[in-house]
Amino acid sequence: MRRNFFVLGGAGAMGRVVVRDLLASHPRNRVFIADFQVGAARAYAAALRSARVTAGFADARRTAALAACMRGFPVVINCTQHHFNLLVMEAALRAGAHYLDLGGLFVWTRRQLKWHGRFARAGRMAILGVGGSPGITNVMARAAASGMERVDVIKVRSGWAGSGESQGDLSFGFSAQTVLEELTLPAWVFKGGRFRTVAPRSRWERVVFPPPFGAIWCLCTRHSEVATLPDAFRKAGCRACDFRLGYDRGFVREVIRRLASGWTVADFRALTASREGVDDAEILRVEVRGRRAGARKPESVIMDCTSRAKPAWQASAGDINTGCPPSIIAQMVVDGRIPRRPGVWSPERVVPPRPFFAELEQRGLRVIRRRAVT
Repeated sequence: MRRNFFVLGGAGAMGRVVVRDLLASHPRNRVFIADFQVGAARAYAAALRSARVTAGFADARRTAALAACMRGFPVVINCTQHHFNLLVMEAALRAGAHYLDLGGLFVWTRRQLKWHGRFARAGRMAILGVGGSPGITNVMARAAASGMERVDVIKVRSGWAGSGESQGDLSFGFSAQTVLEELTLPAWVFKGGRFRTVAPRSRWERVVFPPPFGAIWCLCTRHSEVATLPDAFRKAGCRACDFRLGYDRGFVREVIRRLASGWTVADFRALTASREGVDDAEILRVEVRGRRAGARKPESVIMDCTSRAKPAWQASAGDINTGCPPSIIAQMVVDGRIPRRPGVWSPERVVPPRPFFAELEQRGLRVIRRRAVT
């Protein structure tokens, strides 16, 4: 398969890392940066100084035109906001391309999964939520549950440490729209064998991470892992799954205060953190509780993935652990390291953990596993 990749939203914070990683990974990789902000896309392509990258205009809302632009590319990586996901999936189907995205904040992911038959009939794969969280976390859940006869609980947590992207001064390390949705929309959890919602900004939990993170307060937010992991492990008996993200309490209070005073998403977008001089770290954690065949006691397996900023790319730790995985998985699709299974999938169902983790390690993302009898 040709090593040509179509990165939609490639001029954005996460898309830029996808593009950089694709170019750095293989000398035959060629990348097309497609973006509504075509000036930014072309400027970024020019700054990379590579004949292997080009750029052009694309509008996720214009399906026919987008499909025509995608035609001839084996893999499409969608780095746009999640409410465009179904439109981009439709364009990818028309173009005959495999499809990847960064997640659908639960609701969009559940809708996308219903397109399994369409992709299966077209002989194409769609892998949803292939960033850091969702993405790395899903594959870590699969690895943590390996060898377990029964999986009872899956917990996903995320924490942050460092400087240059501080939440405390109300700067945003990723999409302002996503942050606002995480803080204001009811969070989906899986409990007692069924999906249910809990109040936004609720169920704070103090999570102790290794240095340099330490103890971080995490709250329940809407996230895509909860949309897929319970189904993937339903036959193994999964009864509970939730996601909690580390947030500074003062940051949360100030965001809600400004929303109440009339601030809009556009106002918050102006607070997006600069990546200039950023020096931070992020940790993604998955804990799976279950029981191995023949074991007398249940056990808990914890897997952590830590990432650090990459100043040479002007990328934060969150940019790196979100932008590198789509590049890795797209290349695994092209290389055949992900066996061809037409349909719509979540990462835990189709991404093999060992080669995926090996690729992460090459990029400085450390994956650590530990086990304890409970």
